[in-house]
Amino acid sequence: MWLALTALAAGIGWFLLRRWRRGLPVDERLTLRYWRDSAIVLGAYLLLVLAGAGVTRVMVGFNRSGWADLLMVAFFAVWVLYGAVWLLRFLPSSRPRPAWLVRSRGWLDGLALVLLAALATGARML
Repeated sequence: MWLALTALAAGIGWFLLRRWRRGLPVDERLTLRYWRDSAIVLGAYLLLVLAGAGVTRVMVGFNRSGWADLLMVAFFAVWVLYGAVWLLRFLPSSRPRPAWLVRSRGWLDGLALVLLAALATGARML
């Protein structure tokens, strides 16, 4: 039953995407190389998220207090969001990127690294 519903939803989604896409102009910059590079960067991001989950579990351990777990959930959320910033920096794009995003070692990087250090230290001390 669930498989049939999933297939039906996917079919409707595919149909709507094809109808919507037909009205848009074709962009010549969206080549096979563009999609391949996007897939490689997305795969690297998913590996980074997996590494963050491993770092989170190793740093806190498996039998800790509730506060340490809450701090590590916050650590993991900041880790994923900071990884998303780098994902946006490296993904190929057909539009220019904003200056605050392109500039590495800026205020956004400093804030993320300070938050990661503070949350990790706090979780280890509890």
